[in-house]
Amino acid sequence: MPEPHRAAVYYVPEPDDPLWSRGCAWLGRDPLSGERLPQPPVAGLEGMTESPRRYGFHATLKPPMALRHGLDAFIADAAALAARMRPFDLPPLDIANLHGFLALCLAGACPPMRDLADACVAELDHHRVPEDAAARARRAEGRPAAERAYIERWGYPLVFDAFRFHMTLTDRIADNPLVPAAAAHFGDTLAASRRVTGIAVFVEEGAGAPFRLARRLRFGA
Repeated sequence: MPEPHRAAVYYVPEPDDPLWSRGCAWLGRDPLSGERLPQPPVAGLEGMTESPRRYGFHATLKPPMALRHGLDAFIADAAALAARMRPFDLPPLDIANLHGFLALCLAGACPPMRDLADACVAELDHHRVPEDAAARARRAEGRPAAERAYIERWGYPLVFDAFRFHMTLTDRIADNPLVPAAAAHFGDTLAASRRVTGIAVFVEEGAGAPFRLARRLRFGA
C-alpha cells in the first residue's frame, strides 16, 4: 500500500449496521469503495456536507496525522492496541448541534469509549509527525488554554477530558436547518443497541484527497 499523506484511527459502525449505510448515504460517499452515493432528497444537502464527506462517516479516536514510521508500522501498532481491547456496548445516539455542525453524539456516558480514545491518542502518538508552528497556531486560534496545550502536546485540541464522541453530519452552518431531515433519515438507528468490536484506520492518500477506509482492526475476544 503506498504511503499516505495522513492516517487516522476512527470508530465506524459495523458493515451490516444500518447506521453505517445511512451515515454513508447522508454524506454521499462510501469510504471503503470510494464511490459517490445518492444522498437523501434534502434541499442543499450536498453543499452542506462537503467537509464530512471527504473525511467519511466516523467518530475520531486518533486524529489525522502525517506518519513518522510509515503506514505498515502504524497499522501494526493500532492492531496490537485493538487486540488488547474488549468489546463494549455503545449508548444510544442523539442528533446535536455542535456550534453549527450537526453530529451524532452519545445520549449517555460511555467510559469504555473514552478509554479507547485516550489509548489511541497516547499510545499511537510516536507515529505522529508534528505540524509546524504556523499550523499549530491556526489550529489553536480562539481556543481555551487547556485545548491550546493539547495542540502543542498531542496535535489536536479535543483529547482526554476535552474528548466528545461525535460523528459529524454537516459543515458549520449558522442556524443549521437540517435537524428534522437528519432525524427522519437516521430514524430508529439512533436508538438501536450496538456493540463496539473494533477500530478502523483511514488514510488520506494525497493532500486534500478523500479519506479511505484502509483497514478494520478487531478487538480481542
